[in-house]
Amino acid sequence: MPSDVIKIALGWGIPLLLSGILGFMVKIVKDNKAMKNSMLSLIRSQIVGKCENYLKQGYIHEYARYCLEDLFKQYEILGGNHGIKTLVERTFTLPLETEVVRNGETKKVD
Repeated sequence: MPSDVIKIALGWGIPLLLSGILGFMVKIVKDNKAMKNSMLSLIRSQIVGKCENYLKQGYIHEYARYCLEDLFKQYEILGGNHGIKTLVERTFTLPLETEVVRNGETKKVD
């Protein structure tokens, strides 16, 4: 009699436990995907804002270029692109020197 109870408990308990574990794992995967998408959106926003600012300035500081390059690498590793690569490449063509030519005049950049 007690062995029958144990068999029934294990027969119902193990599948119930495994389905609970599986459900929890599915939730973790969905949450992870949502976090990844959120991170991509935030990084994309940062990259676009920075690139637009530098393109408007007409120059980029060397340290800012390295930061932007690193940010874009992380963005690509996470699977992002959405045309951002073109914007970043355009930003990388900006001069790095402390002097910028505007309207035919050379100016020092702070």
